[in-house]
Amino acid sequence: MPIDSYKWLPYSLAAWMQKYYQGPKEKSSTPFTPLAKPLSETRFALLTTGGLYLKEQQEPFDVAREGLEPEWGDPSFRVIPTDTLSGEIAVAHTHYNPVDAEEDFNILLPLHRFHELKQSGEIGSLAPSAYSVMGYQGHPMPDYTQWREKYGPEMLEQMKSEGVEALLLTPA
Repeated sequence: MPIDSYKWLPYSLAAWMQKYYQGPKEKSSTPFTPLAKPLSETRFALLTTGGLYLKEQQEPFDVAREGLEPEWGDPSFRVIPTDTLSGEIAVAHTHYNPVDAEEDFNILLPLHRFHELKQSGEIGSLAPSAYSVMGYQGHPMPDYTQWREKYGPEMLEQMKSEGVEALLLTPA
């Protein structure tokens, strides 16, 4: 079944993406892999594009460089322990208003909701690490090279080492 990735986007954004975003070079007839077992037995990881990082423990995403080079976006990632408490998260992202996410980071990284899902038996478990990236990667032609060649594989290896079977992506 073909998927229309632009169906629900505003016309101007869909037109821009169709013009500039070429998508993956390798096409697949299977966009999703079905789960091999029920959600109640599945280990999850969380990933947000919201630019979250641990206050006073991690470097913020490099929004200063982005200010000087608007065609660039910080491709690195931050590992957020899934036992992180409210007040321990900060936001470094210039492409959305971070006020609500700074007040309750569960808007972008629903750690506490997933702990509740685990407690109620709706999911099997939550991996010890969650992940944050800065979703903005430049304009008009984002460069995903470092994501594909360095940071994506690094995140994937850590997820595999923690037994992750499913990932929830929460875009900013």
